[in-house]
Amino acid sequence: MTSMRYSPRSRFTGFCVLFATISAASMAFVASSSLNIALPTIQGELGARGADLIWIPNAYVMVQASLIVVTGSMGDHYGRNRVCLIGIMLFGLASLVCGLATTTASLIAGRLAQGVGSSMIVPNSLAIVSAHFSRKGQGWAIGLWSGFTVLMAGLAPFFAGVVTDLGMWRLVFLIHIPLGILAALVLLRYVPESYDKELPRRMSISGALLIIIGLGGITFGFIESSTFGFGSPIIIVAILGGIAAVAVFLRDEREGKHAILPLWLFRSRTFSSSNMISLVFHGVIQPALLYLPLNLIQVQGYSATFTGLSIIPLIILATLGSSLVGPLLDRRGPRVPMALGLVIVAVGFLAFGNVGVTAGESAYFGTFFLPVLLFGFGFGLSFAPLTMAAMASAPENNAGIASGVNHTMTRVGQVLVVGILGGLAITWFGQLLMNDAYVRSLPAEAQSHLAAHAGALVETDIPDWLTVEERERLHQIVRQSFVTTFNILMYIGAAACALSAVIAVFTIDDHELKLKRGQDFHDATGTIPAGERKPRRDDPPDTPLPESP
Repeated sequence: MTSMRYSPRSRFTGFCVLFATISAASMAFVASSSLNIALPTIQGELGARGADLIWIPNAYVMVQASLIVVTGSMGDHYGRNRVCLIGIMLFGLASLVCGLATTTASLIAGRLAQGVGSSMIVPNSLAIVSAHFSRKGQGWAIGLWSGFTVLMAGLAPFFAGVVTDLGMWRLVFLIHIPLGILAALVLLRYVPESYDKELPRRMSISGALLIIIGLGGITFGFIESSTFGFGSPIIIVAILGGIAAVAVFLRDEREGKHAILPLWLFRSRTFSSSNMISLVFHGVIQPALLYLPLNLIQVQGYSATFTGLSIIPLIILATLGSSLVGPLLDRRGPRVPMALGLVIVAVGFLAFGNVGVTAGESAYFGTFFLPVLLFGFGFGLSFAPLTMAAMASAPENNAGIASGVNHTMTRVGQVLVVGILGGLAITWFGQLLMNDAYVRSLPAEAQSHLAAHAGALVETDIPDWLTVEERERLHQIVRQSFVTTFNILMYIGAAACALSAVIAVFTIDDHELKLKRGQDFHDATGTIPAGERKPRRDDPPDTPLPESP
């Protein structure tokens, strides 16, 4: 493993590491955040059905969540640069397929391939950062990586809105290609390779298939639960089959059969708790990011452009928070900023939950602006410490799999929570709508019509045979029902983040991380002080061994 040397050449190498990894990871994050803006136009041009609109974004998420543990481990086995480069090339080709798609089938195929490429890029780009920078500079580097990837992902929807309005929605996909070329060139030319030389050179194919099938089944089940319902045999088989496959994988891995996931990593309380907090934290944030634009556009009456602009302060503060907290992580550890960030996000959730139906765009600064600021800054303070705690609590040799586990928890958390809360949100909305006194006074035919279409939330179809006054009153009730449902989701997010903050205070061990920042891990059972480690053949000649603090 290599660590950063503070010489002009090494500083240049460190800049190249950050540039290449941020550019590469941004491809994956932008592809996840920008698509929703273009979906209505894509539907009209390609004639996408309702099911297609679900699978165009979800195919990407499902494949990424299924593979990311395996591809993170592949980086530790075969070289993180190598796996990341393969992912960049595959992602670029897949983006070209998406950008030139003339049918929804080809677009979904391209999204599936993008998911494979992103699963290779994301964990290994972060592992490269962790491997290159010494433990003392790791918090700063991860803070920059986190901040700039959040910035790129946050600005992507605005870019997507602009190019879509100009009739160039294909640029939403094609923009990844120049990013990938830049990242690949810098990675090839200036970033040293890293991998775990203690691992076997081959991974277990059966183990890889088990974890892919397991995570894929669970992810598919929760994604499609909103379509089929949790009682559907398809969903039951997918989720239970996925759980069974993961259980078999963990049993075999405990016996050392697969050499993919070192289970002893979870003996670290910090590693286990930071990953569990990541699952909950990113899980409850996803519904907010999903339903907030719907609230602003469909209920509050914001234009799409104003909605994009209204969320930019969130992105800027999230970027600023991640960048500022990085140096603090190296000096003080992640526990305090993580807990503080989670508390601020909880307050932001509460503030969102107290906003009802407003007067529209003119009321933004008196209603949504403060929650946006709190949410963004708290997210920035939490994101980098969560990532740093998961990475720094694992040996540097296992940076790839540690990153893979962390990102898997993030993706699975998003899928699970969105699946569960999304289904509950539809149920709550329907109950609020149908239990309204005015709705209950309507003719049975009108009530049945509303109940049958309540799954569309704010877009619930209102019977056209009602009078203008009745239709207008129902529009108001529909909007209020959605806002109440949105507020409930925000209160759940607040409670989850507050509880996560308490867990962080009592489980994240800064002392453990400080000890590990001065060590170079040799194997699962012991450590070798950094100053005593023998040089390896793959160490660059101008890079010194890490020094003990």
